[in-house]
Amino acid sequence: MNVLMRAFGKMDRQMGVIIFLIIVISVVMAFNNPYFLTVGNFEVMASCFLFEAIMALGMTFVIVSGGIDLSVGGVFPLSAILMAMLLRSGVNYYLAMLIVLVVGATIGFINNELRRVLNIHPMIVTMAMLLTLRGLNLAITDGRVISGLPSGFIEMANTTVMGLSLPMVTYLVLAVVCLVLSKGQRFLLHVYFVGGNPTAAELSGVRVERIYRMVYMLSGLLAGVAGVLATMVYNSASANFGQGVELRVITAVAIGGASLTRGGIGSIEGTILGSLFLAMIYNTFVMSGVSAYYQDVFTGLMLVIAVVLRSQVFGKKSEQ
Repeated sequence: MNVLMRAFGKMDRQMGVIIFLIIVISVVMAFNNPYFLTVGNFEVMASCFLFEAIMALGMTFVIVSGGIDLSVGGVFPLSAILMAMLLRSGVNYYLAMLIVLVVGATIGFINNELRRVLNIHPMIVTMAMLLTLRGLNLAITDGRVISGLPSGFIEMANTTVMGLSLPMVTYLVLAVVCLVLSKGQRFLLHVYFVGGNPTAAELSGVRVERIYRMVYMLSGLLAGVAGVLATMVYNSASANFGQGVELRVITAVAIGGASLTRGGIGSIEGTILGSLFLAMIYNTFVMSGVSAYYQDVFTGLMLVIAVVLRSQVFGKKSEQ
């Protein structure tokens, strides 16, 4: 019992609140709908928020470093479009995936270079990139859906590992890798140092610009992964994929405890909980018959609440 008390005592307050809410929602929904806690519903829940959850992993490092990446809302559909076009051109599946991931990481690299060279806030740079990519996606597809993908690629999408779909396995592997690296890898631990005080980090010998470059490339890379998986799941690609996805991704990270007002605060485990929480809420809306239009309303409210809660927690810690 003492061990449990110490564990809960060290737990971030915001993460504790999210865990409590997840438990409450699960219990309430289980009484109202016996299907809620079934394996089938969890699969539906996961598939509906899987792409956002993958991008949220990369976004965590960007936000912890003190930045933000709105361009994932454009990289995600672009990656799906490129994947579909390459497959229809007869390119090998794995080579197509590699090309798409390189493009995603390259966009992240460009984001950081523009931020560095122009010396402007990353929100402006990545917003400009988002708008540019949205226009490019529409121009490439002419507003149409790209379908008719090879049957072998479709079969790959139906592959299961220990009963889990390939996209779900991909997310779990990425989540574990990011979690392990964020705790034990010195390079990624430097992200927190840079986010907390970039000047002090640079004086301590940390290659600050290298950290910025890598986190934005990682964000673009994971947005590319999400795009490839979306092509698998939907067996098509469209410029309309992921409308507003960048805000849902940022909200998941903020709900998980990351600070949008200052760097150095946030965690992968918090982001995982934040993604799970949003997935459960959206699933609850659907099962309760609430209009899907209210999902964006809820996302906006949760973003404000998360920012206010994190500011209060950080403010109290600063006073102590």
